[in-house]
Amino acid sequence: MSIKRLKLFIIHFSLFIIFTGDLMANSLLKYHTKTLENGLQIVAIEMDNGSDVVSTNIFYNVGSRNEIMGKSGIAHMLEHLNFKSTENLKAGEFDEIVKGFGGVNNASTSFDYTKYFIKSSSKNMEKSLELFAELMQNLTLKDEEFQPERDVVAEERRWRTDNNPMGYLQYRLFNNAYIYHPYHWTPIGFTQDIMNWSIEDIKDFHSTYYQPKNAVIVVAGDITKEEVFEASEKYFAKIKNEKEIPQKVHMVEPQQDGEKNITIYKDSQVEMLAMAFHIPNYEHEDQVALSALSELLSAGKSSYLQKILVDEKRLVNSVYAYNLELTDPGLFLFVAVCNEGIKAKDVKKEIDNIIKNIKDGKISQKEIERIKINTKADFIFSLESSSSVASLYGSYFVRGNTKPLFEYEKNIEKLKKEDISKVAKKYLTKKNSTTVILKKEK
Repeated sequence: MSIKRLKLFIIHFSLFIIFTGDLMANSLLKYHTKTLENGLQIVAIEMDNGSDVVSTNIFYNVGSRNEIMGKSGIAHMLEHLNFKSTENLKAGEFDEIVKGFGGVNNASTSFDYTKYFIKSSSKNMEKSLELFAELMQNLTLKDEEFQPERDVVAEERRWRTDNNPMGYLQYRLFNNAYIYHPYHWTPIGFTQDIMNWSIEDIKDFHSTYYQPKNAVIVVAGDITKEEVFEASEKYFAKIKNEKEIPQKVHMVEPQQDGEKNITIYKDSQVEMLAMAFHIPNYEHEDQVALSALSELLSAGKSSYLQKILVDEKRLVNSVYAYNLELTDPGLFLFVAVCNEGIKAKDVKKEIDNIIKNIKDGKISQKEIERIKINTKADFIFSLESSSSVASLYGSYFVRGNTKPLFEYEKNIEKLKKEDISKVAKKYLTKKNSTTVILKKEK
């Protein structure tokens, strides 16, 4: 299981209570957390590695799953606008300040959350938190800045989705796998929604979701917890919550009642294939086996998809399987780019055969041991970087349950081949499948 698929949560404690994570017998680094009176949670991870490097992050518990039909893409748009003017900063000045002290910064929007980070020397951690506090409470959201940035986002949509066969394939997969739930669209949103937002839509979204009680600060690196807590309290403690936050996305995707097969057309010299199967959310006990299944299928040159589809039968140029663990029920995905002259339907048949063999238990114990060893090695390696540590902890602190993370190493050690066959039989079924084939229109 790759690190980005691990899960993390810490309970929100009352005012100024400090909690130290009891990590028991696993490889995770010790963390410390504190919650301010306004609900802002702070997580400090002391790496004490003499690097003088720190990754300062703020996560907001809002992504495209919190949008509504007709207003898709706003979470991503707001990510762009957060680097425009505030009451005390001109547009672009945030980036200039970070660059001036030798730091790097960026942001990303996912289905479930939005993340901002600054990586810098440890002495600039406090300044980084000051900048993030300025964005939270003093963003101006001017229409004259919004309008040209809307054009930038629209161009990004054309470049990454509309004019990109692979991007378009994946986008249409979600459009068809989800009908009712907001995962129906990817974070970029629908083109017509992008062109019809108003600045009032953006302001309302910001005032609703960019509040202290909906955020988590995560600082990892060569820093002490006392420094993190003191600086965070200094800049964030007085920021007030202005609105009630919708506590639950009430849309639940109905259980799929039949196989879906869709063909779409784009200007592509080769056919492409995407398959999706509905799975539970990231907290479910089956996630360990589902992630191991994705490793078995597509992690490395000895994986099933690589050996059979790429090396032996030369049907595809690239192929992968991915266990997409989300706040709400997610998807188990297959994506393949066919070689020239190869039909995507023939690739699908081969993938179906591979799935059948797994269901039938045709997995060796050696392969199970390889999954365990590789997972542990990847996990330990990722804990050496302050950026990856902060991303790992923060992305799951903001979603809600640490138990799967802290039990993961124990559960992967207990994994048997029967567990992998069981989840394949349970979820990778025709009735539960959505297949999208992209080809060039004749």
